[in-house]
Amino acid sequence: MTLPRRLLLTITTIAVLTALVDPAGRLLVVLLLLLFAPGYLIERLLPPPYPPLLTRAAVWIGLSFSLIALLYQWAWATGLTIAPPLLWGALLLLVPATLIVAWYDLGQFERVPRQLTHAWPELLCLLIVILTLWVRLDEIGNLAFPPWVDSVHHALLIRVAAEQGSVPVALAPYLPVTALPYHWGYHVLMATLMRLSGLDLIGTMLLGGQLLNGLHALTVAGLACYLWRRPVAAPVAALVIGFVSLMPAYYLSWGRYTQLSGLLLLPGLVSAWSMALNSRRLGWWLIAAIILAGLSLVHLIVLIFSLTLLATLTLVVLLRQPWQRARQSLFAALLVSLSALVLAAPWLIMLARRSLLPGLATGGLVGNNSFNALNNGLLWVVPNQILVPLALAAALVGLQRRTTAAAILLSWVALALLIANPWMLGYALPAIGIMLLSAGLLRRRIALMLLGIPLILLNPALISLPYLWLINNDALVISLFMPITLLIAGGAAILYARLVQRTAPPLRRALVPVSLLLMLGAGIWGMQSVRPSMLNQSTLTGSPAERAAIDWIATNTPADARFLVNTTFWMPDAYRGVDAGWWLLPLTGRWTTTPPVLFIYGDPDYVRDTQALTMTLADYRPGREEAIFAIIATERITHIYLVEGRGPLTQAIFNGRPGFSVIYAQDGVTIIAVERSSALIK
Repeated sequence: MTLPRRLLLTITTIAVLTALVDPAGRLLVVLLLLLFAPGYLIERLLPPPYPPLLTRAAVWIGLSFSLIALLYQWAWATGLTIAPPLLWGALLLLVPATLIVAWYDLGQFERVPRQLTHAWPELLCLLIVILTLWVRLDEIGNLAFPPWVDSVHHALLIRVAAEQGSVPVALAPYLPVTALPYHWGYHVLMATLMRLSGLDLIGTMLLGGQLLNGLHALTVAGLACYLWRRPVAAPVAALVIGFVSLMPAYYLSWGRYTQLSGLLLLPGLVSAWSMALNSRRLGWWLIAAIILAGLSLVHLIVLIFSLTLLATLTLVVLLRQPWQRARQSLFAALLVSLSALVLAAPWLIMLARRSLLPGLATGGLVGNNSFNALNNGLLWVVPNQILVPLALAAALVGLQRRTTAAAILLSWVALALLIANPWMLGYALPAIGIMLLSAGLLRRRIALMLLGIPLILLNPALISLPYLWLINNDALVISLFMPITLLIAGGAAILYARLVQRTAPPLRRALVPVSLLLMLGAGIWGMQSVRPSMLNQSTLTGSPAERAAIDWIATNTPADARFLVNTTFWMPDAYRGVDAGWWLLPLTGRWTTTPPVLFIYGDPDYVRDTQALTMTLADYRPGREEAIFAIIATERITHIYLVEGRGPLTQAIFNGRPGFSVIYAQDGVTIIAVERSSALIK
């Protein structure tokens, strides 16, 4: 029996024992199985050659995630639901199939020791990924709730998807929202994990989200290895993602799980697309189409971000091919894009009807300066002050050596910046027009002059291009960790290769341990300077005491209880809760005065009434008690949720008044029962 087969048996045994220990262990095993196994089995159907193992792993993740999202989409489109027996049946088929194929593949390794001596970058990368996952899980050890605003409506969508066994586009009975145009690929994956593991909603979000976060170290490493064609780039990329860069670790502070999921699919998509362009094999085109379709269900902004990379990648590759082959590749790329549209058609049609077309009709797709304002604090956080110059230096080295990867990555960032800031065309196009006009005059080419003159006229003095709602600078800035990391990884790989070439053989053996020491130092620096900033304490909205209070509410209040909760301003036309009372709807199903922000997709009258209600609560000042009592009466409030020191509403407002009685008071959390709400208005 080969060593890899013995490792497979060991890992399988550990996985079984882990799954049997508790729901958290079961979620860990099921998530890794769902993210790797389906993609592995499908990609394995393709004949060799295959890309490097790390690159294949990125493809497996992107393909598996996309298949799960597409399965839910087509079940929803055909009126079917995905019940737990179907999930368990699919899982029971997936496990033996994966083990059988892996057993066969691992039996092909005969000279493992010799191969391992040349595979130290891959093994080091896997070690860094494991350590990254451990650090990510450690970051949530003391959290009672996922942080900030987005987490609340993500929790509601996961609950709806789990209860309905379908795509969460209709939110009844929790919110009067139908045909919700909000990406849901992440939510159906979490709903699947919650149903298969038995872990509660909060645990599923925290544990599942951090596992997705940590796996970025693997997927970006796989893409770095493939783009630069240098295995050494992989561990460098994993190290930067895992321990040096603030992003994507900081996504935890925002609860930005959907963008995180979309970016997790990007490396696999790009790798499959590149393989298809270079090999012209149908199988890789099909995989690229599936991941592209899946990404459209996970996150629209990341889809646009990915399309800019695919466009630059395609252009660079086609420019290096003979025209006949380039024309065939371009036709295949267009066909794949069309196939992705067909695969995601049910969702895209609803999205167009519900959001894009009304936006075009009303100008709602046009952003503004405040919407697209650049947050310098996000761009120039401490790690980026070092990482950005390193990335630029690596890009210059790559361009000097005429590497395709450097040209692709720089063009990708430039095109993405242009899409997020269309006004830049007003300066770029006239410059191009002047060059064309000058060339036309010097060479006496009328065609060049005729092309240059219109471009000169497209300048800021004559045309003002608007921002687009589809993508803004903040969303772009927090995604730049990927091209920055890829450039640094490539630059480090080039430097290492030059050192190997120029170092005398007796000293060459020292390069690996010296490199390991440098990486260890970078990792320690990152842990000391970056990790304390990974979780923003100001975005925490609940404590363990509030978690206990919510559990009490779930057990001791009727299902139709209606809660008054504290509220504050968040963004135009939407307010947020200030404590864990805002979590009552997704966690217990209890109605709250401040619903998750997805209420804005409801009926216009309902949206207007809800906004007026939350505005009144957020604007409360002493002396305005009658407005609060009016809300309690008209909204048939049965309970009030208060946390000491949080929000404008306090217990003093209700003390000594008839009709109010404290039924829960522990660790600063107070729950008041409203006994005679209809009699509170005089």
